Amino acid sequence: MTFDFFEGAAGTGKTHNLVARAGEIVGGGALGEGHKLLALSFMNGARRRLDARLGENPAFRRRFDCQTFDVFARTLAARRRSLIAPAMQEQAIALNEFDGPCALAAGLLDREPVRQWVARTFPLVLVDEAQDLDEHRMGILQGLSQSCWIVAGADAFQCLHDGRDTAHLMAWLEGAGHTHHLTQPRRTNQQGLLAAALAVREGRDIKAVLAANTFNNRTTWNGAGFRLLETPATQHNTGLLAWAIANDFSQRQGAVAVLTPDAGNAIIRAALATSQTRQWTRNNGATFGPYPHTWDRHDNEEADALLGNIALPEAASCADLRALLTPLAGHAAIAQAISRMDRLRRAHGQAAFTAAQVTEFVRDSVRNRSRLGFRQQHGHLAMTIQRAKNREFPNVIVLWPHTATGSAEHLRRLLYNAITRARNHCTVIVLGQGRLNAPPFA
Repeated sequence: MTFDFFEGAAGTGKTHNLVARAGEIVGGGALGEGHKLLALSFMNGARRRLDARLGENPAFRRRFDCQTFDVFARTLAARRRSLIAPAMQEQAIALNEFDGPCALAAGLLDREPVRQWVARTFPLVLVDEAQDLDEHRMGILQGLSQSCWIVAGADAFQCLHDGRDTAHLMAWLEGAGHTHHLTQPRRTNQQGLLAAALAVREGRDIKAVLAANTFNNRTTWNGAGFRLLETPATQHNTGLLAWAIANDFSQRQGAVAVLTPDAGNAIIRAALATSQTRQWTRNNGATFGPYPHTWDRHDNEEADALLGNIALPEAASCADLRALLTPLAGHAAIAQAISRMDRLRRAHGQAAFTAAQVTEFVRDSVRNRSRLGFRQQHGHLAMTIQRAKNREFPNVIVLWPHTATGSAEHLRRLLYNAITRARNHCTVIVLGQGRLNAPPFA
């Protein structure tokens, strides 16, 4: 079968080219009666964005299915479970709830009948962010490539798994078919932003490509669309960081995404909380702030936050749990969890539930709403850098604390991925002083 691989840095249009190439293939008659394009991604957010992108193209209308690798693997393993050998099952049990089904799917795709069975529905497969594939998900792609037309995109430097060696994966992608190297930036034309990102990617001193500006004994480094500064914020003076954040919000047109490698950092949390409620006054009397924002969290984090202030009993009756959860029923996930308990009580006579069951009900509801794109948000967004992968925003503020951990290479990849999410402007605020002469900044 044919394999098209698009390799390029962040913002060079990998997803755009993937969709365009898939459109050419479909236009050439690759999808017959009953056929669909299968689009695979690693995370639900990327899946939703891919779904929207494909839905805009008339060539794919009602002829594509977007799934995460995990959902595809679970579906394949469930539908062809009669072919799962005991040894495969034992291997899957030893893995976690996500890797196990992927290992099973990769094993099943070693079989020619299973590959042909998949290809009869999905002769064309599109894979975005392929650099994130581990051995199990790579096995799925390798199996599909033997029976399906593959269009894939990846950039090794955007893999954020510290210590993972992507050399084997990238070498296989490069050698699997026709490789297209993308070099032209598409996301932004801001030269300072592009220069700063390239310096980080190449391990050079980021300050060397920017212009220093000193005012009141404080230096910032600036370029078109980019700003770098330090702030001596500590747990005892988080107001310094809050002011820096709010001041940057006030200078931007459009939405701002606040990105950080450590969402649990106490200084960052306190400063962002202050920026949501406080108003500042400039020397000329002009005011700015407050700036509301929503934390965009992983599904389980969102569910745990909803239940964080409730002391769930180890086990309780449906009525008692309903009374405990009803004050939070304004949250759709909680309301759906209550409805699920009621259905189980009526249909199966289940009178009591454990804390673990209730927690899982809420997590299931959050996951389903996230999958369908129903997560609520107000104001600007704040999230981890990992959460921002495969996304873009008009403006970005990167908050870089002392608690950013990992190898020098990993820190550079994190900072690069954060900077390259911006279309118009990115500000990097480094907590502390004297940290700009070490990785990932130098």
